[in-house]
Amino acid sequence: MKTAGARFADDTVRAARLSPEIKPWWSWLFSPAPLAGLAGATAALAFAVISFVGPTPSSRVEAVVLDSPQAVAIQDIAETETLIAAVDQLDDFSDHELVRLIGF
Repeated sequence: MKTAGARFADDTVRAARLSPEIKPWWSWLFSPAPLAGLAGATAALAFAVISFVGPTPSSRVEAVVLDSPQAVAIQDIAETETLIAAVDQLDDFSDHELVRLIGF
């Protein structure tokens, strides 16, 4: 039977120190490079979802109906100006369009 040499323990410890460390398969998930890629992919996905979904119904802006005297006066002035422009160019409008402008 053979016995171990005098340097057996030293050689074994040195070989263990020089051998590469075997990491578990899941340890690469926590390294900086995959974390940065994961963060970038998450940000891109969040941006895409937000941009394609659009505003929610509660965030839409509703049109404001103005029934104040000033709004009515401005509407009358706009209609009068439209009629004056139509009178200057009667040949450009059909009878149906003129009736709609007058409001009959």
